[in-house]
Amino acid sequence: MRTIERAIRRANIPIAMSKGFNPHPKISIPLALGVGISGEEEILELELVRHESLNLLAERFGSQLPEGIKITSVQPISLSEKSIVTSVTYKVIFKDKGLLQTLKIEGFWKEHSFVIKRMKKTGQKSVDIRSSVQKIWIENDSLFLTIRFTQDGMPRAEEVIDALGIDLKKELFEIIRTEVNLSSV
Repeated sequence: MRTIERAIRRANIPIAMSKGFNPHPKISIPLALGVGISGEEEILELELVRHESLNLLAERFGSQLPEGIKITSVQPISLSEKSIVTSVTYKVIFKDKGLLQTLKIEGFWKEHSFVIKRMKKTGQKSVDIRSSVQKIWIENDSLFLTIRFTQDGMPRAEEVIDALGIDLKKELFEIIRTEVNLSSV
């Protein structure tokens, strides 16, 4: 976030500031990345104090970003529209490609529910993750997971990988969030 704030300042973007004793730029990332997860196609929302050409803003902003971070598209949204994350897609790359053949994908789909245990401050909580998983597929030697938000929240990618029969303590893999889908309310 600090990198984004500095790039906005250097690009002279007319960003709105919060009110109060310690004002800060009105910047929002609808869904923060988990520790150890990288992201592609991430979404950043900015509130501006005045309208400017989106293409010029994107060009100025993009020129101030470090290598590895680039702007792929921009679009206006109304201040009255609140963005809500509806689903996310993850790409899982296993060090041992042979693990893809051992995944219990069909078994997962046959279950009506798949309950996991989570530790909360108030104790252990049972959560059914089956209803949140929309799609699981293998493509180009990688596992892809599309997970949606439900009233119980959303399972972490690691929880779904574990449900597919992978020992998280023994196997090495990389998780990349490839897509975040939003809807407005």
